[in-house]
Amino acid sequence: MISVSLVILTILLQQLHPPDSVEFRIYPLIHKLETIFSAEVVAADNYIRTGQKTDSVKLDFLFNYFGKIADSLLEESMGTSYKERVQAIITAQQSFRLSVSTLSPSVTKEGGQKRAVTPVLPVSAVDSVRQRFNDAFLAVRPGLSKALMNNNEQWSWSNLLFSIVAILVVILVITWVIARPYAQSMTRPIRALREGTQKVGEGKYESVPISSKDEIADLTIAFNLMSDKLKKLDEMRMELMSEISHEMRTPLQVIKAGCYSIIHAKDSGPLTQRQRDAVGMIHQATNRINSFINLFLDVAKMESGLMKFNFEESIILDVLNPLLQEAELIAQTRQIDLKWQTEDVPPMRIDKDRFSQAFSNLLSNALKYTPDGGTITIRIAKKADCQNITGVGSPCLRIDVQDTGVGIPEADLGKLFSKFFQAKNVPLVNEKGSGLGLALVKHVVEAHGGKVSVESTVGVGSTFSMYLPIDAKTESM
Repeated sequence: MISVSLVILTILLQQLHPPDSVEFRIYPLIHKLETIFSAEVVAADNYIRTGQKTDSVKLDFLFNYFGKIADSLLEESMGTSYKERVQAIITAQQSFRLSVSTLSPSVTKEGGQKRAVTPVLPVSAVDSVRQRFNDAFLAVRPGLSKALMNNNEQWSWSNLLFSIVAILVVILVITWVIARPYAQSMTRPIRALREGTQKVGEGKYESVPISSKDEIADLTIAFNLMSDKLKKLDEMRMELMSEISHEMRTPLQVIKAGCYSIIHAKDSGPLTQRQRDAVGMIHQATNRINSFINLFLDVAKMESGLMKFNFEESIILDVLNPLLQEAELIAQTRQIDLKWQTEDVPPMRIDKDRFSQAFSNLLSNALKYTPDGGTITIRIAKKADCQNITGVGSPCLRIDVQDTGVGIPEADLGKLFSKFFQAKNVPLVNEKGSGLGLALVKHVVEAHGGKVSVESTVGVGSTFSMYLPIDAKTESM
């Protein structure tokens, strides 16, 4: 298509060349001779007034240059009616040249003193040459106008531009029609691979459909094999972790019971302070391990669809108020300003225990990653338009947990709700987590028909938002 367009444009552009007529060849030469002659007149006037050698050399150069152009013009006009006009110009210029060559400054004596006498430029010779130029122009112009008119009739600028645009449009349309199916067949599997890699990064191991029979198909097959292996490895890891968690529960309960019996033993002497501290640390570590096991098992059950939710109509503020009061006590010990911004919202069907667990995880993270003297803001408000949940603009409840903590790098935001994932800057606050809290938040909120999102800026803070749809029936109550 490009080659065809170049050939057509070359043919069209050839129409822009001047018409091949004798007038178009002669007229520029006559005009050039007239310009040279005007320069000769100025140079001759300078020479006869000064008599300097430089002016003489310049005048000789112009005379010779005029002769060369005149020879070319005479050759072009051979066999035409313009030959006599051209010959008349050459003859008149030669007469002017001869008259100038006889003139030069002279010196006379008057009263014993020398006085320079300046010759007069032969005006009649100049006028004669100019008249011949005028006669030549008058003779050539009618033929020149006729040639231009014929050329305009054959082709015009508007026709040229219209043809160029039309040809380009046709070429683009043909190219689009021919190339579109091939482009789609190439971009569709690439787009599917890109979406598949994004899902793998989020911990969703899905196969990509094969829609071609080329190298991209081979790449898709390799990607699907990788995704299947990663899925099996993840399932094996979850199964192993589940078995380990179940097996650890009994020993942990024994350790906790042992710690209790040591502290409250009546048949032995009192423990020293160091012994009490050691037993207390064992008890805390046991509780921490037990919490991780319970959290992991909850996430595993939710992912496998085995978690049972007990939904009942509840008032969100009544469910969350105890958690907010506990968080406020912790915040006061670190001079963290905990702010509440709540609105009256209608009763909603939620699992109070699971939702409290999800909200508690967000509060715990905010307290963990907010430095002393920072601010945590809790906002609970009804939102009229929640297209990001239902897609039809139904109302929802939005719960924001905003902090002024270390923030999260933008590259980590997409993986933040995956299992065992922690942002790269978490070690900056010397806090270690299980990487399961946000995964549980996501599962709990989605089990309630909602969605969770995060906005964060490193060094400024983060805002975690939970969106829960509001049932139209409960809203009207």
